[in-house]
Amino acid sequence: MLEATAVRQLVFSDLYLGHPTLEDRFCDVPGAAANPLRATAALRADLDRLTDVCRAALVGPRAPARCRVAHDGVSYHMTTLLTAGGQVFVLRKIGGVIRTLAELGIPNAYLPALTARGLSGLFIVAGAAKSGKTSTGCAIVRERLSLHGGVAVTGEALIELPLEGGYGDGVCYQTATGGDSGFAEAFRRVAASGAHIVMLDEIRDQEAAVCVLRAAIDGYLLISTMRADSAAQAIGKLESLAAERIGAGHARALMADGLAGVLHQQLGGAARRTLKTELLLLKDAPTARSHLRTGQYDLLTAVARQQMAGLIAGCAAVPALQR
Repeated sequence: MLEATAVRQLVFSDLYLGHPTLEDRFCDVPGAAANPLRATAALRADLDRLTDVCRAALVGPRAPARCRVAHDGVSYHMTTLLTAGGQVFVLRKIGGVIRTLAELGIPNAYLPALTARGLSGLFIVAGAAKSGKTSTGCAIVRERLSLHGGVAVTGEALIELPLEGGYGDGVCYQTATGGDSGFAEAFRRVAASGAHIVMLDEIRDQEAAVCVLRAAIDGYLLISTMRADSAAQAIGKLESLAAERIGAGHARALMADGLAGVLHQQLGGAARRTLKTELLLLKDAPTARSHLRTGQYDLLTAVARQQMAGLIAGCAAVPALQR
């Protein structure tokens, strides 16, 4: 970082920029001695230019709290914080390409299950913040379209990755739902598109949980993300959110009927970050569905381990040339 004179040269998760008195800071810089890492003097001129870009994005009668900005050939998600000391811009780089599941670190043994023809219902990609959940969701959409064709439509408050385009006989359309409309309204617009695959923003609240559970039995594949520490925790969190509106029994019944699976992922903290995954499949898994109906989510971890062992054994039995 000492030699860098432009923000685009750096690898980081978030940049906290523009506070009137506090220094600009970069989070999660590989190999850095501190986290967050203070910006060096060599970056000052470029940081000032980037701050001007952020301020310009807020000009107008309805300044957005979150938006997309571009500087020096790089696009960023910008979130504006109004702190006690003044305005701060939180910037996160937007990826330029959709990587494959294999490139992301998803085990080859899981790929047939994630791309199987006819998969429908709600599929959740779970993990901590900044663990690559959206990247994995986009990769699933891309690879399914490439293999099977069809139409995919996304509903995103802010479009994160460039997924729109043709893939084999399939096509994906990305839509920005905006932050002003509620989840239910935005979801209705996307669901009315007739798409075979729908990808939505993170499930964060009661409204979102009820919407996705009710839609999970409509015959198409619905992909979304959640923050959770395991597949079982994601399912428990989904039930808790939905139960506030429709009751625990109804929420469990909808999950048992419509949940297709959960992929939990975790990035290792080493300099060379590796992806650790846990896959739980609910289609054609009567034992797992029974646990969903009774709320015995603690038993799902053993089911997932058994399923993953079977997938790995099956992959090992297939000659490499046939994969």
